[in-house]
Amino acid sequence: MRVELFELHFSRSNSIYIAGQVVSGSVVIKLAKETWISSIDIKFIGRAKSKWDVSNGDTSKHYQAMEVYIDSEYHLYKSRSQTDNQPPGMHVYPFDFTLPTDVPSSFEGRRGYVRYQCIVTMDRGWKGVLQIEQDLTVIRHLDLSILPDAAMPQHLEREQMYEGCCCDSGNVYIQLDLQKSGFVPGEPMNFTIIVNNKATSSICGVVMSLVQTVRYTGFSDSLFSSGHPKYHDKINHWVLFQADDDIGAGKTFHLVSACSIPAVAPSLLEGCNIIDIMYEIHVEVPVGWKNVQLSCTIFIGTIPLQRTEPRPSSHSDEGSLDLDLTTPPLRQNYELPPSYEECVFGRMESQERDGEGEADHDGHTGATSSGTTASRRSRLRRLPSYPYYSTDHFASSRELSIDSQSGYPPPPPGHSGYPHPPPLSLEGYTSVPVTEQPVSSLPPPPSYESLQLHR
Repeated sequence: MRVELFELHFSRSNSIYIAGQVVSGSVVIKLAKETWISSIDIKFIGRAKSKWDVSNGDTSKHYQAMEVYIDSEYHLYKSRSQTDNQPPGMHVYPFDFTLPTDVPSSFEGRRGYVRYQCIVTMDRGWKGVLQIEQDLTVIRHLDLSILPDAAMPQHLEREQMYEGCCCDSGNVYIQLDLQKSGFVPGEPMNFTIIVNNKATSSICGVVMSLVQTVRYTGFSDSLFSSGHPKYHDKINHWVLFQADDDIGAGKTFHLVSACSIPAVAPSLLEGCNIIDIMYEIHVEVPVGWKNVQLSCTIFIGTIPLQRTEPRPSSHSDEGSLDLDLTTPPLRQNYELPPSYEECVFGRMESQERDGEGEADHDGHTGATSSGTTASRRSRLRRLPSYPYYSTDHFASSRELSIDSQSGYPPPPPGHSGYPHPPPLSLEGYTSVPVTEQPVSSLPPPPSYESLQLHR
């Protein structure tokens, strides 16, 4: 047993990096005795893949697509001769690699993924190859201030005729209001729901959900394919608020409240051309035999909206003010908040599984071994974690001024319902322990440590 230890360590224990940052760390090996090593190579891979099947009777069509963002490999160590043996003891090989600035955020889905990996290979000649593979999370910031629609308030209303027994009649009026359309995970989303039951029968239940639609793009592998892209949507739901109380005939349900946006991947998945992510807020109310639904599009980013001050417009009348909604400059060098959470939409089964490498007979830690290169990938992968803000980050603006009727901070002059986000600290975030993060009405996702996953 010559190799007692073979490990890969990133400089960040959470393995989370921002696009454009330097990924640094070291490869550590421990040799029990003098050992010849041909080379130690490190490889960084970043790619997106989509894949799904469409059944048609006894046959099925396969659709898939792939994009490569990173494919870089270099030597950490190279033997100079057949007699250039490494002495026993600990050996540390540092490395660093700069991520491109235009790569998309990490994502794991049911029909595809955006995945970043670091693979270290130790070539021992006729004794075989040892290999370590480790995922890392890459975050490409989405600054909500550069999305013009993210600042827009939402107002939706609908009136539905009650459809039940023949003796029941009347209409049900439903209204949903949001202060804005752009949020970051952990941010309280202020909302107003009004349900006016004008029917002769009571109705029961109001549910508000965050709906994630992931659109995959793929191409058929058939020889007779037109070559045009095909699309496949997968939808995930996360309940934000639920009320089971009856709303009696002639009664009105009026709720002004807030709920936290959970940890999810940012909208759009910028930089990826084969996976797109969209979000909506759905409010459902059962009206007789039907469920009446209101839905609006929202954006989830990683950098909160900043308040845009009204400025005089060159085209306005003298003395009047128009709100300037021009795109502000992107805030550079923006760091992740101190807390982060695993995506709430659950763990996904791996899209692929390579050779089932046998257990390492050399007894070292953290690698696979065989006569030729073998890699064993777990089917249950560790999901990416996304920035998660503390509610304290948004508390300062709510304490400034609260409207007595609506319960919300007032909008700036000249624009009804325009959002009033809090100012950033010098570092951009408020540092709070993870344990102080708001808890959803549903159980939180398990931590990495509790699952005790091994690679």
